Amino acid sequence: MRKNCHKPTYTSWKGMRNRCRLKNVWNYASYGGAGLSYEPSWESYDNFLLDMGERPDGMTLDRIDNTKGYYKDNCRWATPAQQQANRSNCMMLTYKGVTQTSADWSRHLGLAKGAVWNRIKLGWTVERAVTTRKAG
Repeated sequence: MRKNCHKPTYTSWKGMRNRCRLKNVWNYASYGGAGLSYEPSWESYDNFLLDMGERPDGMTLDRIDNTKGYYKDNCRWATPAQQQANRSNCMMLTYKGVTQTSADWSRHLGLAKGAVWNRIKLGWTVERAVTTRKAG
C-alpha cells in the first residue's frame, strides 16, 4: 500500500487522473472523454504535490476555467461554495454592480436556494428576481 493513499491531497490527485484517463470511471465522459487532460508532469504525485501543495481542510481541486484541463495555472484548492459557483451551469446575476450566483441571491433574500433561479426561468427580470423578498 502506498504511504500517501489516505491523504486528502493524494485522493484529489488520483481522482483527477482517473477522471481524465479511465473510460470506466463514471464521470470520464465529462473530463477525459471531453478532451480534458492534466499537466504531464502530474503523472507523478510528487510533482503534483510540489505544484499544488497539501490540500487544505474542507477544500477540493478546482479548475478555474472549466473549458481547460488540470494545469498549475488553471487549478486551485477551492471551498464547496467556490466549486458550486464555478460550475458551467451556474447562473451568475449582476444587479447594481454586484455579481453573485442565483443561490447566493436567494440566500441574501432569505429564500429557498433555488428561488431566484426559478424566478429567472419564469421570465422575471434580474431586478425583480433579486429585490422581491417574497414569492409572487
